[in-house]
Amino acid sequence: MIDTREDLMATGRPFYFTTGEVARVLRVGTTTVKKLERTGRLPALKNHRGWRFFNAGDVYDFMDRARTER
Repeated sequence: MIDTREDLMATGRPFYFTTGEVARVLRVGTTTVKKLERTGRLPALKNHRGWRFFNAGDVYDFMDRARTER
C-alpha cells in the first residue's frame, strides 16, 4: 500500500486505488468516497462493471486541499 505522496513518487508510475483503499487513506467510509466521486470532488475512472478506480495523485491532492480548507 502506498501511504504517502513520497511513496507514490518513488514508484515512478501511475498508481490507482480502489474505493476501499481510498477510504483507508482518507480515514472515511466507502460511502463517503463514493459521494466525493459523485459530487465531482474526487475524480475516478470506472470500468465496465462500474468499479471505481482513483488515481493516487488525485487522492493526495484532495487530502492537501482538505487540509488547507480547515
